[in-house]
Formats: sequence, C-alpha cells, structure tokens
Amino acid sequence: MRRIAATALLRHTVPLGLAVILVAGCAKGEDGTGVAGTGGGSGGGAGSGGKVGSGGATAGSDGATGSGGRGSAGSTGIGGAGASGSAGSGGSTGNGGRGGSGGAAGPGGTTGGGGTAGGTTGGGGTAAAGSKGTGGTANGGATGTGGTAGGGSSVCGGGSAMSGDVTVDLSSLQQKISGFGASTAWGSTMSSSDADLLWSTSTGAGLSLHRVRIDYQTGQTSELAIAKMAVAHGVTVWATPWTPPAADKTGNTGANGEVEGNLSNGSAYATFLTGFVSYMKGQGVNIFAVSAGNEPDANVTYESCAYTGATMDSFITSYMGPAFAGSGVKVMAPETQNWCGFPNFEPTLVKNSYVSIIATHEYGCSPTAYPDIAKAGKEFWETEIYDQGGTTTADPGMGSGLRVAKLINDALTIANMNAWHYWWVYSSSAGNGALWDMSSGQPSKRLWVEGNYARFVRPGFQRVGTTGTAPSGVLLSAYKNPADGTVAIVAINNNTTSTPISFFVSGAAPCSLTPWVTSSTDSLASKTAVSVSGSRVSFTLGAQSVTTLVGKP
Repeated sequence: MRRIAATALLRHTVPLGLAVILVAGCAKGEDGTGVAGTGGGSGGGAGSGGKVGSGGATAGSDGATGSGGRGSAGSTGIGGAGASGSAGSGGSTGNGGRGGSGGAAGPGGTTGGGGTAGGTTGGGGTAAAGSKGTGGTANGGATGTGGTAGGGSSVCGGGSAMSGDVTVDLSSLQQKISGFGASTAWGSTMSSSDADLLWSTSTGAGLSLHRVRIDYQTGQTSELAIAKMAVAHGVTVWATPWTPPAADKTGNTGANGEVEGNLSNGSAYATFLTGFVSYMKGQGVNIFAVSAGNEPDANVTYESCAYTGATMDSFITSYMGPAFAGSGVKVMAPETQNWCGFPNFEPTLVKNSYVSIIATHEYGCSPTAYPDIAKAGKEFWETEIYDQGGTTTADPGMGSGLRVAKLINDALTIANMNAWHYWWVYSSSAGNGALWDMSSGQPSKRLWVEGNYARFVRPGFQRVGTTGTAPSGVLLSAYKNPADGTVAIVAINNNTTSTPISFFVSGAAPCSLTPWVTSSTDSLASKTAVSVSGSRVSFTLGAQSVTTLVGKP
C-alpha cells in the first residue's frame, strides 16, 4: 500500500562482517557383524575363523579382539562366536580395525603351512558413512566377508522425546518455501555494500526475492540498476504495476491518469506488460512473475486502478493470461490491500488457470489459511507489509524486529504461505519503517530478523510440523531441505528474560546445531554450536531475540 510519492532516497554504505560457520553434520555409526575368512590347515580341514562381534556400538567403540590359539596340523578348530569377536582354535583373529569414513576392512592374513588361519576382519569400528568393510583373503582358501554395516544408532539420532520437549517432526512436510524479499519501488540506486547486506548468504540477510515497480509512464522501471545487482546475487526479480497508462483507463482524475480509475483497454495494457518483460530481458533481467495490479481494493489518491474480483479475473482471462502464455513468466493476482479484502478476490482468481501465484498484502485483519490455493496447484505469497506498531519515528531496534518476526511466523505457520516480503528497503518517511533506518542510514533489526528466515530457509526448503508446547512468550517454526536434510529451527523469544527450551528432532537429526542470533546486541551473529544427543538438544534463548538453529545430518 504505497503512501509516498516518488522522492530521491538516500543510500548508505554499511560495512558488515558476519562469520560463516559451516555446520558439519555428524555421521551415523552403524553396527555390523563380520565373519572371518576360513583358513587352511596343513594335513586337514580348514579351521573356521571366529565370528567377529558387533562393532559400531552407540559410543562408537572398537570391536574387541578375540585371540585364538594355533591349531595343530590337520586339526579343525571352530571359532566361537563371542560378543567381542573371539576366535576359536584354528587361527588367530586380528584386531577389528576402526572404520574410517566408510568403515574400511583390515587386510586378510595368510595361512601358515599346517599352521594358523589368518585374516583380520575389518568393520569392527564405527562406520562413518555406514558402508561395508571387506574382509581379508585367507591363504589357499575362501575370502572372508567383512563386517556388514548394519542399522546401528549413533549418539546424534535415536532416543525418545522427554516431557517438555518441542518435537520437530521432519517427516511432517508442510508448504514449500519460495523465498523472502522486499521492494525498492521508486528507487534508483543502491551501493554494492548495501546489496551484499541485503542479498548475500554469507555476509548479509540473504533475501532471495525482489519486487520492482513498473513505471506506467515509461513502461520500464527506475530500478533497473538495482534489479541487475539483484540478479548478480542470484535473486529472483518480479514486478508489479501500480496503474495502467492513462490511455488505458477511464474515470481517473490525476494529471497523468494515476489516481484510481478503471481499466478500459485490456488488450493494450496486456501488451504494455509484456513489453516491460521484453525490455527487462534485453537488459539482462529475467522477470519471474508479473502482478495484475497493486492493491485493486485500496481506494486511494496515489497511482492505482480499481478492480473487483470479477473484473480482474476477466482482464487476466481475456488479455493478460493469453499474452504471457508460453513465456515462462508467471501471472500473480490480486495483491489486495489486506486480509480483510482478500476473500472478495480469492475465490474467483484461484480458479483462473492463468494465475500461478495468489498474493495479498497484510495491512489489516488477521492471516488465514486458504487450503484451496495449494489444492489448485498455486502458490500463496505475502507481497507487502511494514511494521505499523511503532510510533511516528519507526523503532529500528528489537521492538520493531520482534513485531516483524511475528508477522513472518504467522504468515508461514497460520496461513501456510510460500513467500513473504517486507515493503521498502529504503524509505523517505521515518514512519514507514524500512529495512534501512532512515535516520542513521544503517540496517535496522527488521532486516536481520528477516534474515533469520531468508538466509537459512532457502528456496526449495519445506516447513515441517512441530508438536508440544513452546515456553510462554516463544513462537516457533521449523524447516528442512529435502535435498540434503539440513534443518533450520526459528525461535522468537518475546520475553524480557532468557528462556530455556528443549527440542526433540524426530528423523535424521544433525549432530549439532549452530545458533544465529538477532537481539539488541547481535545482528544475525553466529554462536557456539550446541550438540544433539539422542535426537535431543537444549538451548537458552536470549531475551527479546530471534534465533535460527541450523545443522545438517
């Protein structure tokens, strides 16, 4: 809901260095029971080697070595199957080797003439990757099979939830996450240092989506240079028109036709929008999606165009949808002003086959789930909001940061949205609480709180379910990367004191989780990793903070 006319906005260069912590996952040790190869005895049958005991115990200890006596020539010794892998007469069993990354086997020994059956069996230790060890070859005889890695538990996973734990159920997959973003509408410049703070996944907040404005007078955008920087950072760029050109409207009163009015020439307007996409492509910026219009229900005095659910549906069906068909550019609608007016548009537009993304702003009422959107195979995006809970001079600190964190949490956990956007990166009005604080020129806590989600919950992640009761004053959500199992848990502590919390990770638990904290003193700062044992981890959330716990199994 854009309240401000175009102005020249200040840009600031802000240095920042955030440590990059690579969270190494602890691999699972696995039990395996290996059988030593049979050795030949001179003058008689081969002595069966002793069965190697189960290795890869929970603590990751080596399998004990059984010692066998020397068999007399021609005798057959039967190795006993001991818990520690003791060998009977007929040959001495060598030490079970500690498995390396794959639990490699020890080499096979040789059989003496009429003497000892050799062959050390590997796989006695903890197999890091749970692979098979191969046993040695007995001289003059069969190949001993090494310990096969079994399904042994590790110190990281397994275990059971305890009373008071919040369970993160990695098998309870919810909506896919497409990203987090913001807008630079009416802007034109951004410093390279600001671009890194906004979009970098190693030193910044890691936003992955960016919304630009389509200028109704030029058919281009003042944000071209910014859009190019976004693309260089791997960010997805999409666009919104606030109004059609004056020639394509009726009933408007502004000098350039910018104020309200209604669409009168849908065909020309669809051509105008596809022309913008072609222009941007020629400039090296591929537009991911185009909205049918900004806040069609707002009834405002700045540039806008009024629609009902039926008239917007008609424009898309007859003109915009066919114009973009086959281009790969997605059509978005309706970008209503708030949750209050959204139900007047959603039931119609969700049925429109040309619309891929159903979107709304959040300037009023409460978030609500619309399961018919996902059932229709469409995504659900929140595309604009700023913190409206502050005073005229927006608080750049954690008070505003916590309010923004709740907005994100509720959109994802209540409305099951796929993407979330803050409004302005920069603002010309202190009351519009942008990601950058206007008075200081520094990033506000709003940026870093969004970064608690954007930097670690990347496009393609899925939200996962949580059960149990969080401590009073704490809001939670959890996510996983289906591609590599990375887990991210975001905890918002609204309390004015530190708050302990414990989690049980049901599924492939990481061996450690690294906390990234935003608070009054930290801005997305990495802290000492905490260990996971038996799938459980305990952590104390700092007062009035947002913490993302990240790890990979």
